[in-house]
Amino acid sequence: MKKQSFKIFLILVLTVCIAMALPGLSAAADYLGEFTEGESIGTVKFYSSSLPITDVALSSGGLPRGVQPTWNEDGVYLTGTPRTTGSYSAEYLVSTTEGVQTATVSFNVAAAPEVTTPPAEEPAATQKPVSAELEITKHPSGEYVESGDEREVKFIARAENAERIVWRLVSPDASNTVQCADAADFFPGLEVKGLGTDTLILKHVTNAMNGWYVEAQFWNGGTHLESAGARITIVDSDGNEIGAPAPTAAPAETTRPTVTAAPAPDNTGSLPVDNDAKTANISVQPESAEIKAGDSHTLSVVATSPNNGSLTYQWYSAATDNLNAALPIGGASDASYTIENASETAYYWAAVWNVKDGTRSQAVFTETAEVKLAVEATPTPLPTEAPEPSPERSGLFSSDINFQLIMFSVIGLLALVALIGVVIFLRKDSKNKAE
Repeated sequence: MKKQSFKIFLILVLTVCIAMALPGLSAAADYLGEFTEGESIGTVKFYSSSLPITDVALSSGGLPRGVQPTWNEDGVYLTGTPRTTGSYSAEYLVSTTEGVQTATVSFNVAAAPEVTTPPAEEPAATQKPVSAELEITKHPSGEYVESGDEREVKFIARAENAERIVWRLVSPDASNTVQCADAADFFPGLEVKGLGTDTLILKHVTNAMNGWYVEAQFWNGGTHLESAGARITIVDSDGNEIGAPAPTAAPAETTRPTVTAAPAPDNTGSLPVDNDAKTANISVQPESAEIKAGDSHTLSVVATSPNNGSLTYQWYSAATDNLNAALPIGGASDASYTIENASETAYYWAAVWNVKDGTRSQAVFTETAEVKLAVEATPTPLPTEAPEPSPERSGLFSSDINFQLIMFSVIGLLALVALIGVVIFLRKDSKNKAE
């Protein structure tokens, strides 16, 4: 009776161990070996299924940047090029037509070996890349305008390889420059058309513009060329040049190209510039920052007047760190400017004028403030179906330190021991009965 009970006990133990080991046998736990950073791993299969796979989802762990899972009905694969080093392990839930199984994969990524690059030979002169150079093909021509004439005056300029054109007015002594987009603020009544095109049109030219020059500035990337100046000559009804009274207002000195520029601050835009006036002293520069997309950031400048004058401000921005490409920001005429809902990296400057006794000084610009948009990490993409792959290498089974794999190995070993014990007992029992 005792022998029969012991036999039944061993059979039960064997059954329980095998039942517990079955999930481990159905789960895939492959160690793929070692890959090298920066080298493609090809397409590696780490899980096979005799049942059609319907979905794969990450359960735990993760993969190095640059490597992603993919799958089809027959199996789950890894593909890509690892960009980070270290040991990696990931567990996936594999859905089939008859249930969910677990697939575990692990591998190492070693650092790429250092490669000593020999000094590059000096390229031959004929191998140097040739960039498109600006070449002015037509300069604007000077125009005579009768005082009080309301006709339109046209200035035409062209250049090969020009990406954009900026028109501006230059004073007779070349001490002041007015962007044509701002010209109406300095010469009341003047109408300007054709900004950004090869034909500039001025209407209602005033006597104050006598002796001023029209220039075209052509841009290609970060380089530019200026055309020859086309002189505006105002004559009386007898064809004699009239005197040249001072312009109503002269702008702050600037060489920034712009086709949509905002005027100088409203409270000083009509004041004449005194080139000998003391300029503002900037004591605190606006600070660069790195922010996330959609965030806001405030830039500030601190300046003082050397002669107890008042200060006015105008903020400018550009897509590159190039003040010559900066454009005024409409309404940004305070000591601080807040960037709302940032969507890209940009560069900012503030211009400061010192106003005293009805005149204003030349503008003083701050240093560049870069507001950089932080690049958010791209999450690992979810597995997507892949076309039938041609595996370049298969996973090699190994006793990885993964807990699940160790647990199933121990259970399988116990099941084997139980099976051996049952076989030994049955043979001994059979022998005893025969005797």
